[in-house]
Amino acid sequence: MAMQKNHQIKILAAMTHPGFYPHPVKSIERLETHISTVFLTGLFVYKIKKPVDLGFLDFTTLEKRQHYCRQEVALNRRLSRGVYIETLPITAQGDGYALSGPGVPVEFAVKMHQLAETDSMQQRLKRATLDDRDIEELVRLLVGFYAHVSMDSKMDTADAPAAASLPWEENLQLIEAFAGVWIDRRQFEIVRSATRSFFKKHKNLFHRRRKNGKIRDCHGDLRTDHIYFTKNGIQIIDCIEFDNRLRYLDVISDLAFLAMDLEYNLFPKTAKTLIRLYVEQTDDIGALPLLNFYRCYRAMVRCKVSCFRLREIGSRSANHDTLRAAAERYLAMAHGYAAAFSRPILWMVCGLPASGKSTIARALAEVFDISVIRSDVIRKKLFAGSSGLSDESAFEQGLYSAYATEVTYERMFDLAQENLKKGKSVVIDATFSRAARRAEVLRIAKHRQSTPVFVECRAAEPILAARLLKRETEPSVSDARLVHLEDFKNRFEPIARIGNEIHIPVDTGTSPAVCLRQILLSDSLWDGVTRKGGKDV
Repeated sequence: MAMQKNHQIKILAAMTHPGFYPHPVKSIERLETHISTVFLTGLFVYKIKKPVDLGFLDFTTLEKRQHYCRQEVALNRRLSRGVYIETLPITAQGDGYALSGPGVPVEFAVKMHQLAETDSMQQRLKRATLDDRDIEELVRLLVGFYAHVSMDSKMDTADAPAAASLPWEENLQLIEAFAGVWIDRRQFEIVRSATRSFFKKHKNLFHRRRKNGKIRDCHGDLRTDHIYFTKNGIQIIDCIEFDNRLRYLDVISDLAFLAMDLEYNLFPKTAKTLIRLYVEQTDDIGALPLLNFYRCYRAMVRCKVSCFRLREIGSRSANHDTLRAAAERYLAMAHGYAAAFSRPILWMVCGLPASGKSTIARALAEVFDISVIRSDVIRKKLFAGSSGLSDESAFEQGLYSAYATEVTYERMFDLAQENLKKGKSVVIDATFSRAARRAEVLRIAKHRQSTPVFVECRAAEPILAARLLKRETEPSVSDARLVHLEDFKNRFEPIARIGNEIHIPVDTGTSPAVCLRQILLSDSLWDGVTRKGGKDV
């Protein structure tokens, strides 16, 4: 390998001279990554793969570099048009080297048309020349791409035979050598522990993604500096070509990379817009419970890349401090994401009877694969045989007396705490008509280090009346009827003040799917869960 590196050094030196190229060259810019050396010549770009073995890739032989050059051209043509031209051999010519010259190849280069850096997503965002319509166009392109690329359930990480073969676990193993050297060991350990714990607790979520066909042959390295908005349309370059396992992944992992990169570059609103538009275009609500997990994984990938470059360039390089700061910041972001997905959520789905609480509670529980604690069910288990609501005079009597209601809430809170104690999120489905009970559940959430989220279900009175009237002819666990509506309204204390806690009102006159999107994509939830997680990224 050392001999190949020395040989390549001479080739790279030759490529710094304009005369090396079979076309006019006014200037040459040389760029370095941890796996490639890139030459920008104005009209064309030439990329040389370094003869390295980094564990997750192996370019140590000429045959492997040729193979992966060809893979790069073929795979990147999927999301670009006319950018990737060909793989060219570099041959020895006396004391020098030539592109596509006669003789036996000693190296290979990917030849591309050079895109204007001013067209990159990163630069256009910085100049504020990119708007939501552009992001919508990008999402539409990616959604169409994901729909047509191949699926491969064998690549599903949820079925990995050993933990060590999981991509995020492999990534963490590679980074561990740098913990305590260039990055904070304590933060690294927290991220690693949280990642392992989340995967262990939520394997069903990963299995469900595979079952639903969400493991696809994706891009694998979707970042703002790999996306260009040109006059000829959107061009996306530099996908993962060196390991199918890092490209066959959940589509939300692919998008999480771009969302994380947008946040790293200080465009969090654009990141939210990206994910919102994806969910709206696909109705893939099931992606959202894994979003923070994959953003964490992707931040750690970039942390690893920064560490590899630090190791390569040495401490005396002018880029050393910049790269170290990047590694530390990526780790800090990963730590924030990990804190967010590690902290259980205590969902309180509340509102008047017939406001759609149970429907929304079930939908949330299904998406997150968690339990629902329903007040109507708990009440009837506790007071089996007691009379329910039958007429106006029965309001707040028998099964619905103040005592019965107090005991019901106490039992619900106990069950909720049992889940939270195990680190599990849970949904409570109850009216929460009294401010005192909301205050009590907030104390529980604080004690159990969970994030409280109030989802207040609302509906116009004619809709409430129609739903209550329907219960008189159809079976229902709830005993609330139309005759009790005014009493319930009078007793319900408006949710006006719950401090800085997350409060998401939804109009259940729309479909459950629309309500669910409104809840899970709300700014208050997006920002609040991260903030409650312990670090605002």
